[in-house]
Amino acid sequence: MLLKTKRTCSVVLASLLAISIVGCSSADNTNNNTAVTNSDDPAWVEAKTTPFGAYPDTVTYSVGQMATKFTQLSGSPYEKDNATNNAWTRYFKDKLNVQNTTKFEANDGTDYNQKVSMAIVSGDIPDLMVVPDYATLQQLYENDLIADLTDAYKNTASDRIKEIYDSYGGRVIDNATFDGKIMAIPTTEISHGPGILWLRKDWMDKLGLEDPKSMQDVEHIIAQFVEKDPGGNGAGKTIGLVVDNENVAGVSGGQYSLNNIFSLYGAYPKQWIDNGSGQAVYGSVQPEMKPAITKIADMYKKGLIDRQLAVRTGDDRKALLTSGKSGSFLDNWWGSWTVADSIKLNPDAKWVSYVAPQSEDGSVTMFTGNPSSSYLVVRKGFANPELAAKIVSLQYDYQRYQEKDPATLKTFADYSSLNVAGSPISINIDYYDAFYRNVDIMKEALATGDTSKLTMNNDISAYNSYKKYLEDEKNGVKMDSNAWAGYESSITTASLVKESNIKEVSPVFFGSTRSMPLKWPTLTKMELEMYLKIITGDQTPDAFDQFVASWNKTGGEVITKEVNEAITSK
Repeated sequence: MLLKTKRTCSVVLASLLAISIVGCSSADNTNNNTAVTNSDDPAWVEAKTTPFGAYPDTVTYSVGQMATKFTQLSGSPYEKDNATNNAWTRYFKDKLNVQNTTKFEANDGTDYNQKVSMAIVSGDIPDLMVVPDYATLQQLYENDLIADLTDAYKNTASDRIKEIYDSYGGRVIDNATFDGKIMAIPTTEISHGPGILWLRKDWMDKLGLEDPKSMQDVEHIIAQFVEKDPGGNGAGKTIGLVVDNENVAGVSGGQYSLNNIFSLYGAYPKQWIDNGSGQAVYGSVQPEMKPAITKIADMYKKGLIDRQLAVRTGDDRKALLTSGKSGSFLDNWWGSWTVADSIKLNPDAKWVSYVAPQSEDGSVTMFTGNPSSSYLVVRKGFANPELAAKIVSLQYDYQRYQEKDPATLKTFADYSSLNVAGSPISINIDYYDAFYRNVDIMKEALATGDTSKLTMNNDISAYNSYKKYLEDEKNGVKMDSNAWAGYESSITTASLVKESNIKEVSPVFFGSTRSMPLKWPTLTKMELEMYLKIITGDQTPDAFDQFVASWNKTGGEVITKEVNEAITSK
């Protein structure tokens, strides 16, 4: 649902900008910095060329701000905090001597995106602003409304921030680079990792089944679950693999998606991939798709896939798992949270994760997600464009990894416990492999009790939760389902992925083209119907060939050409 909403907003916003941005003026807006920059003053030089150097005089900057529910601070020592005076703004003021003002404020999602659009169309954008997609960034660049941040990134992004971006193999910074110039500070989208097969291990033990590796192993286990009913549901009432009927495959990190099965055949649905000759092609219409979907249709016919998948809702799917009607689904490393409630209903239920099904060489191939979905830009004419890189470095490097002051850490921990954000800059920057990068450090802390290497407040909170879970398990105490889910995902499954043979395919395009707003909804509907009709047996796998022909005629061929033109022009 979230992905759909974000895409719809992006298309609408891009369309609005294409029509209206011609009315924008690239003339310098009134510079509302209250500080006067002295380029010869050593203190100013240091501030403008180092990540953490404070400005000699207070620099004021306006922002487009995502609303924070400060009302949740009621009754706490921070109950008077607001958008311009809170834990984060005080931290920025103390460390950098900067102060935000609010140009506009809106809730995350559609409301915020509309405010961004209105600001751009009016030509009156904040000094710093997060834009929601690549299309908006491109429009801002082409209309000369944003500052070149090449020197700002080079001089004032910290070494760790650069290291984080480097962990994406250059893909993130490249997305924000136009004509050799870095025009934004991109957000990062950490790797979702490969698809993970989750199985009821207590059922497997009851039936004497071994851990799966190959597709044949997976099919055998699910068949045994369905036929022998280890959960005691009654003959014919145990459901096979639970599958999402809206995203059968093709979403990075997709819940109940069959990405792992498609990738066995070299198929990557819904992804723009390099065909090996430098050309982008749409994965859903490639020849490798046909044998993959034929296999899935065969599984459905044998009862190894939920026979009612076409009509299940999200709540239905989860209920099948938590109630014990099904013992198998594909998800990601956080899939333990999907079935945490089953532990409450049945303390004997035991879910275990597997990197499967695997290819003959023991590998699992995954496609990577969009490495950056939003961008922090600076208004052209703002006197301190380096401020964007400095704030990002302070927030996502210094505060996260280097801050040691107990009082400061407690304040941020209090905010976190109350689920309050508060930063004027609502993005995230983290390592590509963040979900398992620090797993060994956490495992060492749990083994020794030494938490000195844990860096963030949430690390300590997680440590305490995991420690209690392990103690409860050792002592035979009824486990807390949330503690189990956290440990199973962030420790057990993260370790499993880290030690597995994972191969990656990186899509080459995540944006939009001029024909997509009009044609893509129809093409998407055609694609979904193709999956469901072939899988459920309403059509034979040969219908895939007709789908490909219709897809191309209905706009797919034109869009493919536009995608390649966009890649070439970039």
